[in-house]
This record gives sequence, structure tokens and C-alpha cells, in this order.
Amino acid sequence: MDFSLETLTAAINELPHLPTQLGDSGLFEYDGVATLSIDIEKEGHTLSLVPTAARGAPGSAIGRSSRNVRPFRLAHLPLGDQIFADEVQGVRAFGTTGQAEPLQARLNKVLQIGVQRLDYTLEHMRVGALKGIVYDSDGTTALHNFFTEFGVSQNTLDMVLDSAATEVRAKCDEVLDLISDELGGQMFTGAVCWCGKDFWRTLITHKTVKESYLGQAEAAQLRRAMPDSFDFGGITFRKYRGKVSGSDMIGTNDGYVVPTGVPGLLIGRFGPANYNETVNTMGLPMYAKGIEKRNGTGWDVEMQSNPIHVLTRPRAVIKVTV
Repeated sequence: MDFSLETLTAAINELPHLPTQLGDSGLFEYDGVATLSIDIEKEGHTLSLVPTAARGAPGSAIGRSSRNVRPFRLAHLPLGDQIFADEVQGVRAFGTTGQAEPLQARLNKVLQIGVQRLDYTLEHMRVGALKGIVYDSDGTTALHNFFTEFGVSQNTLDMVLDSAATEVRAKCDEVLDLISDELGGQMFTGAVCWCGKDFWRTLITHKTVKESYLGQAEAAQLRRAMPDSFDFGGITFRKYRGKVSGSDMIGTNDGYVVPTGVPGLLIGRFGPANYNETVNTMGLPMYAKGIEKRNGTGWDVEMQSNPIHVLTRPRAVIKVTV
């Protein structure tokens, strides 16, 4: 029975992942790194008009772009469990009438639970990066505050959805203008708004949104259950359903609009595990290792992930409210 690092790590990285909306969206650019931290280098300058001058007069100083490097340390997410041989002694295998449960089947159950817990944690970190602050599992300890790290404030806009007189399409245009202003000359291919549940309900029932759909083929949606995604005003709105400790990961009255097609805006990196075999190697999303107990009565099982999720341009994601 092979419970080695290589075998178990390959196994858990092949297991089906817990459905996660942001993880499945492709917004984050993932890669492995061989270090325990990454450096984000920012370079930028403020554009200004060139004043006229007499021919032959000295020109205005061109100036230099400002550059600074900020290190971000990867998180370490360890899990541990024990599997004793006696756990499966005399236990019927699930779905059979009399076949004994093999130790490998019990291991697979443990690994599956571990993968789901790590996936759930990674999604929590993705949402935090989208919002600009990544919190630890307690929900209060900030692992990374990108507004503080980059010395900027959050870009916010009140959509005024609680007023029937609001032209929602015009508000969407304001959001896209804020994104465009923040990105400067960099193009983006679209925008997605991840919506809290009350923001979503207020949006889909708004007078101007409903009127816009009445003259289109999509009007049938108004007579059925609304899908969890629809396009309006140049933005794709998606209802986010994730919860942690009973609370919505995205505030019920909030939405976060992120531009798409912007390289390096949202990045995810995975570092190596702290094992002899993995130090200074390119990190994988998850690792697992089984160590046989000294007296041969079972196995100690370890799993871990060493991730970081970074929003490199915090003001390019717009927080919108009802």
C-alpha cells in the first residue's frame, strides 16, 4: 500500500474539486513558485500635458516612473488526521452487502474531506482578494490588506437601486468609466459584477431593468426563475452564493465589479510544501503525505496548501452598493 508523498499528492490533485464560483470563473491567474513569498513590483507615473515654449527654449523635464517592490508572504494551510487499522476492522464497505472496507477506501474518504476543506478555504481567500482584504479563517485577522499595502482607497459607487427613478444603465456606465479611468490606457474586454443576494434581488426587480427586458427575447426570464447571471449595461451580473460561518462571503447589499481581460490583475500562486522532497521546487495546489505509525497500527496523514491570492490594482475593482 503506497501512502507516499508523490502518490497521495497526485491523488488529491486529481480528486474532483468542491464547486467554487470564483475558482471556476478563470478570473485568477495561477502558477507555482519555489519560494515562500512573492514580490509585486509597481511602476507608474502621472501623465501631464506638455506646455508650449519658444523654439530653442529648454523643454520641460520628462521625469521618471516611480517603482517600488512589496513582498507578500504565502499562507500555510496544514491539515492532519490519523487512520487506525482498527477503524475498518469488521466494517462493511459502503454500498456492499458484506465486503469489508479496505484501508485505502477510508484513506480516500479522509482525502476527499481534506480537499473540500482546502478548496473552501481557497475560495474564501479569492473572495477576500476580490474585495481587497484577505482574512484568516477567524474572519477578523487580515492576512493581506491591499489598500494599505498599495496606499490607496477603495473605489466605490452607490447604484441607488432603491429608487425607481434611477437609470441603472447610466449607473453601469459610471462604473465602467471608473474602471477605465483607473486602468488608464490599458484595455479591458468586459466587466463582471459579483453580487450579494439583496443587491441581486434589488437589481433584477428594478423598474428600468425589467422594462429593458420586456422588449427582448430574454423577457421570458421575467416569467420564470431568474438565472444566476445576466448581462445589462455592459456588465455581466452574477449572484454569489458562498457563505462562511453562516455569513455571506459577499455582503448582501454589495457587489464587486472586476474588469476582465486585464493581465495580472488577480493572481494566485502556490508555494512548495515543507518536506525534504519539495523544498525549492515549484509549488503545487495541494500536497498529501502518509506516514506509517511506528508500531504499524495505522497511518498519520498530512495535507497542506501554501497559497497567496493578490489583487494587484485594488482600485480597478469597484465596490457597488444598493
